[in-house]
Amino acid sequence: MDKYDRLLDLIAAHPGADLDELHELADDADGLDAASVDDCLDNALAREDALEANEHYWVMRTGRFHPDEYDHPMTGEWRDRDD
Repeated sequence: MDKYDRLLDLIAAHPGADLDELHELADDADGLDAASVDDCLDNALAREDALEANEHYWVMRTGRFHPDEYDHPMTGEWRDRDD
């Protein structure tokens, strides 16, 4: 797995982390460091694989991060039930 994918996995595992938190987490992660976070994060934002809001980061729910089932009340699954 390359550094880009490792960063996306790190963000997915820690949704809403800010840049300082990502740097700390990257230092503990295998194959990542703070410098690679900065390099890869710019690419992830440009490619829209990650989202930044109020200086916090999330992975977009596409590709391998897209869940098979997502039970958030606004997604519509609850509309199919006859409760």
